[in-house]
Amino acid sequence: MLLAVDIGNTSIYSGVFKGRGLKRPFRIDTYSKNIEHIYRNKLRPYSGAIEKIIVVSVVPKELKRVVKTLRHILGKKILVIGRDIDSGVKNKYRRPSQVGQDRLVNARAAYELYGGGAIIVDFGTAITIDVVNKKREYLGGVIAPGVETSYMTLSERAALLPKMRIKRPKGVLGRDTHSSMISGAVYGFSSLCDGIVKRLKDEYCKGAKVIATGGLSSLMGPYCETIDRIDPELTLKGLKIIGEGDV
Repeated sequence: MLLAVDIGNTSIYSGVFKGRGLKRPFRIDTYSKNIEHIYRNKLRPYSGAIEKIIVVSVVPKELKRVVKTLRHILGKKILVIGRDIDSGVKNKYRRPSQVGQDRLVNARAAYELYGGGAIIVDFGTAITIDVVNKKREYLGGVIAPGVETSYMTLSERAALLPKMRIKRPKGVLGRDTHSSMISGAVYGFSSLCDGIVKRLKDEYCKGAKVIATGGLSSLMGPYCETIDRIDPELTLKGLKIIGEGDV
């Protein structure tokens, strides 16, 4: 078995692979004080069978804590993307060190799973839209504020706008403040996604598959006309591919 761990700015997404099967992936708040307790409970059914651990992180301080915790619980060697093992994607960014390793993992997964050139839309703390070509080269991407991040800031800055939980809108036209904000979030950011993806396809990769991933991908994906596949576990699958294959 292989344990894959994706440490993001908002949550830590983890899952155990047995063969091709992903066993009950789970999320932990990135800054939770109960990480060790949660991991012990979640991994108890598999702890004796886990042979390999592979981690990707965009939060350096939390990476140290998670690695220490998993080493203490499982007693196994831990491979960290970008430090111990390469993503297997050629990074064409002007300054390669500026690309989050999770974006390279997503590029590798999309390339391997969906057939060559792809555009990956990650609905996370930020929205990232990345391009990998048929040569397995990461060409670059676009970064926009995340859906929840934007609306948290909006409610903090606008005295009359409430905090809200992003959910499916009843329609485009809101009939009160809450429904108007939900409509703006879902239809606004899905339109942003479609507009950018269409431009990227026209300029860089006309036949690319478009894959949505990230915590809000299941909610946002159906509202995006350009999305071909929704795969919330894309990063974990990429970690498995890298951890078990030759890169």
